Amino acid sequence: MRILTRYIIFEHIVPFFLGIGSIVFLFLLNIVFRDLGRLLGKGLSFWTILQFFVLNLAWILALAIPMAVLIATLMAFGRLASDREIDAMKASGISIHQLVQPILIGAILLMIAMMIFNNTILPDFNYKLKKMYFEISRTRPTISLEPNVFYDEIPNYTIYVQKVRPKKGELEKIFIRDGSDPRFNKTIVADRGTLLFSKAHQRIVFTLYDGEIHEVEKQHLEKYRRMKFKKQMISILVSDGQSHPFRQRGDREKSTRMLLDDIVANKKRLYEREMYVRQIISQDFSSLFPSEYLSETMGRDKNASSIPPPHQDRPGWMLSQLEGEMAVIQAYKRAIASLWVEVHKKYSIPVACLVFVLVGAPLGILVRQSGFTVAGWVSIVFFLIYWTFLIGGEQLADRLLVNPALAMWAPNGIVGILGMFLYYRTLKEATLFPSWRWTKSKKNHSL
Repeated sequence: MRILTRYIIFEHIVPFFLGIGSIVFLFLLNIVFRDLGRLLGKGLSFWTILQFFVLNLAWILALAIPMAVLIATLMAFGRLASDREIDAMKASGISIHQLVQPILIGAILLMIAMMIFNNTILPDFNYKLKKMYFEISRTRPTISLEPNVFYDEIPNYTIYVQKVRPKKGELEKIFIRDGSDPRFNKTIVADRGTLLFSKAHQRIVFTLYDGEIHEVEKQHLEKYRRMKFKKQMISILVSDGQSHPFRQRGDREKSTRMLLDDIVANKKRLYEREMYVRQIISQDFSSLFPSEYLSETMGRDKNASSIPPPHQDRPGWMLSQLEGEMAVIQAYKRAIASLWVEVHKKYSIPVACLVFVLVGAPLGILVRQSGFTVAGWVSIVFFLIYWTFLIGGEQLADRLLVNPALAMWAPNGIVGILGMFLYYRTLKEATLFPSWRWTKSKKNHSL
């Protein structure tokens, strides 16, 4: 039995690495078409460009490995079935369970390794990649600006440009939304301009020509100002000692422990905001109902005195306060849901290795095709189904429409149920799809 186990495992090794190589190549090719043109010719060293692509390998491998498992399983069992080796093994008393068992064990080990990878290596690589891309964009700002794409990597600013000439640093049809001043909303438009980075002052400097500045006070929308200019210089701070963008990691640059700590912190802030809303309502009711009634029904909060006392415009003040607080509460709920999505994703994608074995093994036996082309196309179809459910579930969870756990684990459940169906069909030595209905309808048609 050990010889058979080694034989089955060796049948998967070459297709597995062939699948990883092909998938990694396709992803890197996409990155080349997307970013290489903006990186070359900008004074960046070969080592910097190579490091940029190496850092991208982490998230590529996180996606490529489960898909490579599906390709390898399809090719291996398809080859064994097409050469009638599966039939010979079954005639010798070897069951399908015994054939699939070593691959399931290998998939479990690979799944555990990927979970560790997603919690250690992947967050650090994503963090370094984002930091590297930011450093490149700081020294070469026009690298990050894409025509007809909103750029919002700089806090409190949104930049939109119709045309970019990176070599000269020239821009055309520029739109800048400036939200750095809490008192004003400022919008700047210009026909053309240039963009430079001041390394000494850590600032991006726009020199704009033939444009307008539109400014409105946030508290008094009727106070609106419009100013035209022939030439205007705008300086934007992109880094300081207090709030460097990479002192705080993004959701995809954190381990599970970091994400869980953030969830606890956000839940604490959410509770504080909910208690504050309770105080607002309690304070307002205190002016309408006796205190004895409130103590029995709502339970007055000791900190209710911190709410401003009723005044002439109390209804308007209360409505604006409640609307603002409810928006903050909703934002905290979405942030918590987004964090839970990342937590579950770190484990649901590795589990796909196990799920794809349950799909690939019976499907390879039923299809009886050993070629890489057939296995590749079938794998793409299944992975697209899986990835569509995963991305769709993530979007729904971020919008608080679906529970994050359900959203991230549903693709495994759906594909897993399909795999169990195929596995059952294989055990029954049936064809890929039931044929009795087609046979019955054909007989009825002939009669």
